[in-house]
Amino acid sequence: MDPLIQTAGRTRQHTHPLVLLLPGLFLCAAAPVGAVPGSPVRVVTLSPALAAMVFEIGAGSELVGTVRYSRDPPAARRVPRVGDAFGLDLSRIVLLDPTWILAWKGGTPAADLASFKRLHLRVVTLGTGHVRGIAHELVTMGRLLGRIRQARRVADRFRAAVRSLRERHRGRMRVRVFYEIGRHPLYTVGRDQIISRAIALCGGVNLFSDVPHLAFPVSLASVLTRDPGLIVVGHPRSVAFWKHFPEIAAVRDHAVDRIPPSLLAQASPRMLRGLRMLCRDISRARCPLSPPGASSAACGARVPPGRPPRGGGRVRARTGGPRGG
Repeated sequence: MDPLIQTAGRTRQHTHPLVLLLPGLFLCAAAPVGAVPGSPVRVVTLSPALAAMVFEIGAGSELVGTVRYSRDPPAARRVPRVGDAFGLDLSRIVLLDPTWILAWKGGTPAADLASFKRLHLRVVTLGTGHVRGIAHELVTMGRLLGRIRQARRVADRFRAAVRSLRERHRGRMRVRVFYEIGRHPLYTVGRDQIISRAIALCGGVNLFSDVPHLAFPVSLASVLTRDPGLIVVGHPRSVAFWKHFPEIAAVRDHAVDRIPPSLLAQASPRMLRGLRMLCRDISRARCPLSPPGASSAACGARVPPGRPPRGGGRVRARTGGPRGG
């Protein structure tokens, strides 16, 4: 581990969507019985990503409770809140009389899970740390909620889109990517976080992929030393902040890009939109100001495995503001 990396810690004041979603990384091993098609279902979700997935499979009308920061799609904002990552309102959940509680393993407190069990509430724990796992979870959720056909259609579309992105960027010259999830302190993602795997899918390498943590604070000096070729931030103020450090290749070459945090922090089909933006940013950082049709290794030709990741290069200026949406 880089000696300049600070000791990992979690603080309540972090409200970046990723900080609230980090622990949801595993799919429950049990295979619960699915709902009978046509039977009424009442669902409570305990993470924003799970709420988004309920809507994706066409079961939004059955979502009766969710947590703070469940904002996508817009209809999710009208669903009653039952708490957040730091605490749940158990009495409110009981009053909602859910058929299923979709919990977030590693994020839903163990004490709350134990309370659900004592009250004989039906709980399924979902979560994935892999992009490919999103499709699997959609099918699992569809089976639970009696929406298996819709879920399979959404899952198949997601798999096809991800496969296309992976093939398009496979074997390209890698770009070192620093992904900022907070600046007070400076926070980033480690090897096992789904965003790190998204960076790899797009042909990049996470600047801190050697760190076996989901998210952790780092020193500015460690970022300067590792010299990223692309910096991805979530807020316009961060774009302005990094301009003060032109010694970093990404800053010197105007490769500081903004992607709305929720597009990559939530392990749901919505992530596909963020993936496309991330892949585009990495491709642009890889290819310096070159005419259309350039064929050098840096501009897209496949390269032998084992080449070191690319750190710099002149790239068109792209730091004026958000480029997505």
